Amino acid sequence: MNMVFALYLQHPDVQAFTLQPRHLERLRMAFPHAAVLSCADEATFLAALPDVTHALTWRFRNAWLDRARRLQHIATPAAGHDWIEPSPAPNLRVTFGAFHGPLITQTVLAQLLAFNRGLLVAERLACHGDAWPRASLTPHLHDVRNTHAVILGFGHIGQAIGQLLKPFGIRVTALRRDTSQPPPAWFAHNDRVLPVAQIDAALPDADHLICALPATPETTHLLDAARLARLPGRAALYNIGRGNVVDETALAKCLCDGHLRGALLDVFQSEPLPPDSPLRAAPNFFLLPHASAIAPNYLDLWLDELLPQLRA
Repeated sequence: MNMVFALYLQHPDVQAFTLQPRHLERLRMAFPHAAVLSCADEATFLAALPDVTHALTWRFRNAWLDRARRLQHIATPAAGHDWIEPSPAPNLRVTFGAFHGPLITQTVLAQLLAFNRGLLVAERLACHGDAWPRASLTPHLHDVRNTHAVILGFGHIGQAIGQLLKPFGIRVTALRRDTSQPPPAWFAHNDRVLPVAQIDAALPDADHLICALPATPETTHLLDAARLARLPGRAALYNIGRGNVVDETALAKCLCDGHLRGALLDVFQSEPLPPDSPLRAAPNFFLLPHASAIAPNYLDLWLDELLPQLRA
């Protein structure tokens, strides 16, 4: 069977998420005998589906399967399973991107250092008219060495984050569903892996709570008011997983009450974050617009990962 690729990779806001000519050329060079189709819109993609064996796309709906008679493989750059509906077809392969860890890790490390070493607060003070905010900034400056990071979700992204924290002398406690796997080779003697069921015991000792969880019914509001209250006042919350995990109203109250030192979120329950969200007025809240994995080489990194899978 001849391979026919249909690439439907367009994004209205982020050029890094949009197919470029170099990506098409790379696929054609890797599979010179295959047909490679670039689809600029959904109608073109659907029209091509009857002949397609491999769909490279951001999203796919089960309703499209009836017209995709030759389809063998759906591949998406996305790490989360939100945009690809579970397939009822037993022989249809569906793969998700697993290359995001190094990019997202850079974002988390940048957030952690910029917040604890005062860069974010200093910029905010300067924007509010404090031309030399030394006195105001001093209480916000912290040494991250010998602090404790609790990483909620310890898949490939959570593990990449933890590994990059170690050169800064940060102790890691990882929470995950499956604790049967051996700990990573980079673990120190005081690092540990715990089941998610022990989250309540881990939170009171956290300086940094880093969330890298997918969106599932089990993770919705896992960090509710009661769990947020278990964090010490010195803690900061970072979320680069999915926005359903955090009760945003409870988080805003914690920040306003001074119970948490800060929250640096990349993902939200509703995106864009609504203008009337209580988080927007909360002190020491810092927003990224779901951008933690964006880089000009985003789709290039995906192809680095995907092409060997396709050849296999």
